[in-house]
Amino acid sequence: MMRRKDENGFTLVELVISMGMFSIVMLAIMFFLTAGTKSYGHSKSELNLQMESQMLLNQIRDITYSSNYAKYDSTHKALILYDVDKVPAPTPSAGATAAPVATAAPAPTKTAKVTIVYLVDDKLYLRKDLDPTAVDAASLTTTCVAMDDFLFSRYMQDFKATIKKNDVQLTMKMKNGKSKYELNEGITIRNGWITYP
Repeated sequence: MMRRKDENGFTLVELVISMGMFSIVMLAIMFFLTAGTKSYGHSKSELNLQMESQMLLNQIRDITYSSNYAKYDSTHKALILYDVDKVPAPTPSAGATAAPVATAAPAPTKTAKVTIVYLVDDKLYLRKDLDPTAVDAASLTTTCVAMDDFLFSRYMQDFKATIKKNDVQLTMKMKNGKSKYELNEGITIRNGWITYP
């Protein structure tokens, strides 16, 4: 009697082919998971930059709204915002019968408040309630580099302001790793523009 071959198992060739197919499927799954994780990390980093820049802009906007004079020092990348007390003063009229006209004149006293926002390296700093007679963008940007008490934001690549009368146009560029975000915003000073010495 002839012995019958048992064909219930896998041959070596079938086993090698099935392992190869399993490896290809596993590599494809790992590739998709890795690509998804990288995409999520990049999107999250970019979203964090957007959120931080929007919060910065909101804070700078609030300070700008409450000021009545602004100037920008392009050499030191410093935006200087003044909240100067205004004193109505009668102005002599042109004719003898005309009534005096009150005009707003700046009163540069120590009660005025000055806020400065400035960029050093990749960090944005904020100093508030400064004495207007002591505000000097050059000295502030050189002496406050190491003062993290005034740190306003990290990852700042560029900070510019263009001022036309009472309109302040801000440009902020942020970069964290490969993620970049740029924000341009116009802010109008609402407290009445003054001429400050």
